[in-house]
Amino acid sequence: MAVDPRKDAQDYIAEKRVDILFQELGTRLVFERPEDPNAFLLSVLEGLKKNRSDKVPSTFFTTEDVMTLFDMFDPTGRGEISAAQYDQALLSMGIESPTVTLPGHATTKVDRATFARCVKEELAALSLT
Repeated sequence: MAVDPRKDAQDYIAEKRVDILFQELGTRLVFERPEDPNAFLLSVLEGLKKNRSDKVPSTFFTTEDVMTLFDMFDPTGRGEISAAQYDQALLSMGIESPTVTLPGHATTKVDRATFARCVKEELAALSLT
């Protein structure tokens, strides 16, 4: 039985995480808008390669970005958000299929520290390195 070339290509892309690579490169390119996109992309790829060899996770979002996102979902400053808001925050960061399970006590409310830790774990899991 012949292998479907489309399915074969999709499997390859998923296995090698090419879609994640393209998403990260595209995001950085649009965000930075460098004068020389080719040189910029080469620089990003070199940085990803270095991070991989140094075992450093590569993410587009900084800790400050994560905390700002929490604050956006906690406009009253209570220091906690609902689990539904947490899920929505992940979606806004492009995390459609979370892999990190919230601690048992955080199934209804998520505090700032738990949010930061879980989001960082999600981003590290999606990391290219």
